[in-house]
Amino acid sequence: MRRAFTLIILLVLCAAMAVTAYAGKPRRHKHKEREQNEHIQVVTNDSVKSDTLLSFAQTLLGVRYRPASSDPVYGFDCSGFVNYVFKNFSFTIPRSSEDFVNVGENINIEDARPGDIILFKGTKSHHPHGVGHMGIVYCNDGGDLKFIHSTSGKEYCVTISAMTDTYKRRFVKVIRLLKQNDLQL
Repeated sequence: MRRAFTLIILLVLCAAMAVTAYAGKPRRHKHKEREQNEHIQVVTNDSVKSDTLLSFAQTLLGVRYRPASSDPVYGFDCSGFVNYVFKNFSFTIPRSSEDFVNVGENINIEDARPGDIILFKGTKSHHPHGVGHMGIVYCNDGGDLKFIHSTSGKEYCVTISAMTDTYKRRFVKVIRLLKQNDLQL
């Protein structure tokens, strides 16, 4: 009887500690995060060249897709991949694809250069009208644009894709962070 009573007391104490620990955790509110993201400070590295950035990005080809991840050991989502590549060159950029809408210099798609960032509408219901996918322009030869990205599509990994009709329908814009691309007129 005494053991049962002691066990009940221990269970009640554990439950009380768990409730207290949960109550002490800060709650994340999407609207507050969105307000904070509007003030993201982007830091660029003016000396990085596109071929250097893309050479590094290509070392990640085949790394599997993984939602909400920016670690090559576990995998990448699209923005995690872009963030990881640019972070390797001391850029400070947003983590979420949605937060790139007001970042960088807007570029006409015809003027996109390797190393520019390309944004697309999402395919999931939580991104039907806003940015939900992104990649890095790989090449743009005479309208034959290709980009490197982490896709949840059939490849399910970091891959290089052509700008197909499907991507053209979802296209939002191209942005430039690499100042070296401005010098290549």
